Amino acid sequence: MQRVKVLHVIGGGEIGGAERHLLTLMELLDKEYFTPELLCLCRGPFAAACRAGGITTHEIIMRHKLDLGTVEPVRKLIREQGIDLVHTHGARANLVARIAAQQEGVPIVTTFHSVLRYDYQSRLEAFMARVLTRLTNGLTAFFIAVSGAVKEDLVGMGAAADRIRVIYNGLDLSGLVPEIGPAEVRARLQLPPEGRVVATVGRLHPVKGQVYFLEAAASLSSRFRDVVFMIVGEGQERPVLEQRIRELGLTDRVVLTGFYPHTSDLYPVMNVFCLPSLMEGMPLVVLEAMHFGVPVVAARVGGVPEVVTDGETGLLVPPENSKALAEGITRLLEEPELAAELAGRARERVVEFTVESMARQVEEIYREVIGGR
Repeated sequence: MQRVKVLHVIGGGEIGGAERHLLTLMELLDKEYFTPELLCLCRGPFAAACRAGGITTHEIIMRHKLDLGTVEPVRKLIREQGIDLVHTHGARANLVARIAAQQEGVPIVTTFHSVLRYDYQSRLEAFMARVLTRLTNGLTAFFIAVSGAVKEDLVGMGAAADRIRVIYNGLDLSGLVPEIGPAEVRARLQLPPEGRVVATVGRLHPVKGQVYFLEAAASLSSRFRDVVFMIVGEGQERPVLEQRIRELGLTDRVVLTGFYPHTSDLYPVMNVFCLPSLMEGMPLVVLEAMHFGVPVVAARVGGVPEVVTDGETGLLVPPENSKALAEGITRLLEEPELAAELAGRARERVVEFTVESMARQVEEIYREVIGGR
């Protein structure tokens, strides 16, 4: 039986939730039927990570976000590699790879990992991204949305609801095994041996709301002198956050870890996990925290309420509200029985989200799109 060659196309300039999701998907596709390959459109660490994982990886670098000169090289790649199906992820891929695939007569599947307008810092950029996405949405045979909230946004951009399937992100439990113990983590990150840790994990970007996490930390620092506030991740917002830390007088209370390659090491040292984002599609980091039994307080945005039920599996608070976030953190720190109950029910809930289920559902869509091959 001839295998179906699937070319996944993504920016790949960073390793965030979408990239981690995609790497897991490529690893778990049934290799008896599907052969995944990857095309990155930006320079960054993702291509190297996928090559290290044995994925055939290509790079065609876009000079800018609207670089239509990339279309012809992508067409050539599709022809030379004998690609049967193109699966796009993100605005850059949706622009150039969908045009290239359509011109080569290759069917297209598109995954939307987020609510698009929140991925851009300026309203003009967000507007242009949505316009360009709408213009090329008609080229896609089938859409995948990582949550119901993302599906609603996609319908708002003109995609037909009957061509969209919600497939939740799944947890790869095989990768959620700490490589070092809590004591060594604390030593490496210079965390107090006995202090409590309130943390957030995500790329440093305005949409992740880390500034509200810092404002909440400032309001709690004198009340909880044993607590250290930890921000895990790297990104363009780092200088802004470093300045805000200084302005709030938190230089000795906040740890910026930078990019941490094995975040599973970190959850066992956390007492509270925070998600202060302005928008999320389906946050893997929340699922990871729930798996490790860390009580969660999260902003009620996007797909978060589809995972976290307020008062049952975590606490939900209004977005862009540092006061409400601080109150949620306070409850979990001062009410250990509540924190334990929420964390226990969250661990039961998270078993519903598996990478195996996610991969099998994606394969079903591939078969539908290519005619049941």
